[in-house]
Amino acid sequence: MDQEIIWLIGIIGLTALILDAIILGNIFSARRKITTMKNWLSAKGTVTSSFIEQRTSTNNRTQVNYPVVNYSYQVDANIYRGDRIAPGYEIGGSGAIKVIKKYPIGEQVIVFYNPQNPSEAVLERRAPAQWGMWVVLVIVNIMLAIMVVLFTRGS
Repeated sequence: MDQEIIWLIGIIGLTALILDAIILGNIFSARRKITTMKNWLSAKGTVTSSFIEQRTSTNNRTQVNYPVVNYSYQVDANIYRGDRIAPGYEIGGSGAIKVIKKYPIGEQVIVFYNPQNPSEAVLERRAPAQWGMWVVLVIVNIMLAIMVVLFTRGS
């Protein structure tokens, strides 16, 4: 095997390690955040606005629906406003309408807030399913493994 192929395989391997570290870091960071949220306190709140927002997808070809839910809640004598539905990444798509129906304007809700920083709050303490991140991790590693095999056969 010549030197260029060895370097190429090394670069592909390093790329895989970096991508794996980033993806796994995101997964475990979200899990850690959810674990700390179990200690958050709750307060009664009210949904102040609830609507669908269309955003351009990352490929700039399609529009994706995202739920936007704003709410207010009181902790001690202070009134706070929040817009986070759940921890982790915002999830858009076909489930957006379901979220809006769950949180109509004027609805009384339970808000979970960080006792050390009451302005940090969510309506749901569970994160959206993270199986997508695991799928990306597996696909990236399979693609990189295929590239290594193809390059080593070509030498």
